[in-house]
Amino acid sequence: MRRGWRLLTARGRFFVVGGLAVVLISMAAGQRDVMRIGLLLLILPVIAAILVSRARLRMSCERSIEPAQVPLGAPMRGQITLGQDGRLPAGILMLEDTVPRELGSRPRFLVDKADLSWRREVEYPLLGRVRGRFATGPLRVRTTDPFGLVQLDRQFVATTEVMVTPRIFPLPAIRTVGGAGSAGEARPHRIGVVGQDDVLVREYRQGDDVRRIHWRSTARRDELMVRREEQAWDPSASIVLDSRVGAHAGRGMHNSIEWAISAAASIALHFLDDGFSIEIYEADGPLRISGSMGQHSSASQELVMSRLTDLKARTTATMHYAVESAAVDRPGQLVIAIMGRMDAEDANSLLRVRRNRAHGMAMVLDVDTFTDEPAGGRARAQHELAMQMLRDNQWRVVEVSRGMGVTDAWSMLEQLGSAA
Repeated sequence: MRRGWRLLTARGRFFVVGGLAVVLISMAAGQRDVMRIGLLLLILPVIAAILVSRARLRMSCERSIEPAQVPLGAPMRGQITLGQDGRLPAGILMLEDTVPRELGSRPRFLVDKADLSWRREVEYPLLGRVRGRFATGPLRVRTTDPFGLVQLDRQFVATTEVMVTPRIFPLPAIRTVGGAGSAGEARPHRIGVVGQDDVLVREYRQGDDVRRIHWRSTARRDELMVRREEQAWDPSASIVLDSRVGAHAGRGMHNSIEWAISAAASIALHFLDDGFSIEIYEADGPLRISGSMGQHSSASQELVMSRLTDLKARTTATMHYAVESAAVDRPGQLVIAIMGRMDAEDANSLLRVRRNRAHGMAMVLDVDTFTDEPAGGRARAQHELAMQMLRDNQWRVVEVSRGMGVTDAWSMLEQLGSAA
């Protein structure tokens, strides 16, 4: 009885209550003709409930989303193929697919005048508005009678996984990292980072930098000797990503942290394609990216995309843990920092990462341009001071405003190297 009552819509319940009232009143008044009307009102929902509840839907559902992996802001297309092979007409079917609000609104469809066997294909648009992993589905099916007196809800169990990744931008090679030494001795091709050095010495030649004189060998051989440092071809890079929620601002797809994550992903894939081993350090520590010298490059690229897709903004106040991990794990590497709002403490932390002869490059976001609520004058002054501290210690620093592309910022780092 309770189950049957739950099947009734508001209209169906009104028919039952109204019909019962009419029957009782007509019986008291001795109005047989009016009682027939009341019985009709009472019986219609009951018959509809029996037909809808007994109608066995033998439906099939095939679902897909193309493409299943898209960059942030890219459109997708959902497709559902429905079919039915039943003994009784199903009446009116109202379909609703479960879609996370991050991907769009829930699509609703109506199938009426269906035969015993039928097949329908339905498509609907989606948009990857938020980075992350999402599941669409299951599909919900609501069966109603033609008069809208009864409804029965069922749902499939199948879902479809969707992955919205950071946007990737092609980056040109930076040729001004490393290169020839002061004496004109060319290092091996694609050198530009610090690896394990094989320190050799040779005789002093006119024009050699006196700072390269190797005094111990000079004393032993009784003639001037200079260091000839030939780097082993072991290219690697460390990427420091500022993932602190307090260091970023903005809303939607174009906030500053999404720009930073997109830049980190683009730089990481760029170096992996070029045979580098890389590691990404965010506010809570390393992301544990593997791969070296092109080995397992495909797996490393997939891991980069997976880890950065899942990365959430951290409540961590400082970058201390990230930079200390970078300094201990990979000393003396090429360091690329992608920072939000900074202060002097952040700058000092980054300076500890760039040890030995590591090259330091920084993309520092002007976070105030990503929001309508800029920081106060004191915070701005601290930000400017932090950037100047990096520049004073031979870092290449590019300040990124909203609207500047990742490729443009990367090219500016190249120009700074050319001008140095």
